Amino acid sequence: MSSSPKKILVTAATGNQGGGVVRHCLQHGHHVYALVRDPSKPAAKQLQDLGAVLVQGDLENRESVQQAMQGMDAVFLMEVKTRDSEGDLRRTLDIIEAAKASSTVTTMIASTAIKTGEHQALEAWGPDHPMYAYWLNKAAIEQHVRDAGFQHWTIIRPGHFLQMLNSPLNRFTFPGFAEDFVLRVAWKPQTKIPWIDASDVGIVAAEALSHPDKLMGREIELVAEALTIEETAARLSDARGKPVRVHYYTEQELAEVKSQSIVTRGHEWENEVFGDKYVAPSTAFNLTSVKEYLASPRFSPV
Repeated sequence: MSSSPKKILVTAATGNQGGGVVRHCLQHGHHVYALVRDPSKPAAKQLQDLGAVLVQGDLENRESVQQAMQGMDAVFLMEVKTRDSEGDLRRTLDIIEAAKASSTVTTMIASTAIKTGEHQALEAWGPDHPMYAYWLNKAAIEQHVRDAGFQHWTIIRPGHFLQMLNSPLNRFTFPGFAEDFVLRVAWKPQTKIPWIDASDVGIVAAEALSHPDKLMGREIELVAEALTIEETAARLSDARGKPVRVHYYTEQELAEVKSQSIVTRGHEWENEVFGDKYVAPSTAFNLTSVKEYLASPRFSPV
């Protein structure tokens, strides 16, 4: 049986993860407050129509974040990525500190990324690693959550988001896909990609809010299915009713695209993830399968 309704402040509320947290927490009967910079934007209005209370605030403004925390029982936290890694970390830690300073917040729910804290085992790890700041930030955020002294905390580590297959994101993640439906990748043929619907982060967040003791101190890798890119292409083909092909970058092509895109570097990192080992522990949360996501209105490849 779930606990009494709680008040939760959701940061990055208009994004895929934050929006999922808003929806699932509302479905569990909680009072959801969505932190948004501009309440007049359509994405913010959609959350309001669902039943969320819009709270205007800017992560660059500590005072507005502290004001937003007043009266909250819980906070959903994730790092909003920009080109300023130092600023990203500072803004995220400011949220944790504001929650810590609040007289009411007892639960912190943070979303980071699969394999956070294992960065030193990555191939060629060091200051020159292309994802050096990315992984240090994720690890620092998790440690700050653990050390902050909240009565309850839960860390969610989602895998590779299915939303990356959507337009316009796929123009960045899979260049040319929207035009010729070819997935150009640096993944190896045997790599098991740890797919997850980003909005399913909300399933775990709502569970952590409803049953905080159950998920207290848990670090949860969240993966619905681990598929090779060929298996993924087959599911895309079924969903579209037309073939989707895979192109593996040659070494020469990879050298050219790596200088232009961090995405291919992320593919190389995921060659070391072994995503299938995270699927079984995630089955407790009734996550959206790849097939279900591709059949839903949320999948829009063009």
